[in-house]
Amino acid sequence: MGDEISLYPPIPDRLRLAAKQGTLIPFIGAGVSQLGGCPGWDEFANATLRFFVQKGKLSHAQLDQLASLSARVKLAVALGLEQEHGLPVEFDKLLRPPDDHRKELGDRVYASLAKLASTFVTTNYDEWLDKMPSELSMVPSSAASPASDPPSTLRNVVYKPEDFDDEKLKTPNVVLHIHGSVRDRKSMVLTTADYLERYRSHRLDGSEGRENPFLTFLEILFKLKNILFVGYSLGELEVLEYVVQKARQDRPRNNEEPRHYILQGFFSHQLELKKSLERYYRNECGIGLLAFSRDTQDWRQLLDVVEYLSKEIPAGPVLGLQERREMEELLNG
Repeated sequence: MGDEISLYPPIPDRLRLAAKQGTLIPFIGAGVSQLGGCPGWDEFANATLRFFVQKGKLSHAQLDQLASLSARVKLAVALGLEQEHGLPVEFDKLLRPPDDHRKELGDRVYASLAKLASTFVTTNYDEWLDKMPSELSMVPSSAASPASDPPSTLRNVVYKPEDFDDEKLKTPNVVLHIHGSVRDRKSMVLTTADYLERYRSHRLDGSEGRENPFLTFLEILFKLKNILFVGYSLGELEVLEYVVQKARQDRPRNNEEPRHYILQGFFSHQLELKKSLERYYRNECGIGLLAFSRDTQDWRQLLDVVEYLSKEIPAGPVLGLQERREMEELLNG
């Protein structure tokens, strides 16, 4: 544990090897899409309530009374108003980034992520990952026509819980929206009740009907692949804990490099916080912390870090030998 936080985190050998072998899977959070102008979790919850203020179904005084509630409770209130007034919340519009320079940042960060892997997992509802950038989107926007988006093709998009299985991890150019997608309102995990349903109790004895296939998928994902969490803030620790604990992630031994990592930014005065989280992630979640400094650019530094990683550890092909190893790991339980 060093006494300084660098602009770019050191890349562990195990992460380099994972990228080379094609087993690295970026696990994308809201912080990445925020670079492109999408709302964060709290902002998104507030926007759903303001939707009903704009529709005349909620007063500004009532909105003020709800201000101190958690994001998840605000979303539950909004969904109640949605049902009461028969006014579907326009989630796609709330998540759509403004057409300004921030969209350019979003194009850049997602183009760099495309160099790290061809398989992505995300808790985001938005469609940033659904499009696979072409090489033209890797160049600065000044070299392209400002009147049109960079050419792209669609990735294979999975968002229904019953569709998650280990075969999807072998599908090229796939994005797995584990908390649903804005393209299907019913698939979106928004409230506490939604979380409880998505992560409902797992099999205990192998009896029929006792298995939650979604949790089986998570277990396989964490067992076979090397996860890199990108774009998760301290405010989303609860979500991360839920995902990791439900995946029954094994803890690394004392001198063993973690299999999975999380990328997070800190200011220089947060050194003790960084050290404490380093211990927490490793001991409680079995995850290594890759810290970078926010001193000069705040969260904008995340873009530079992702671009740095895309150059240092670009994705390699998944070899037949690696696929056989994964099959053996599955068979050995």
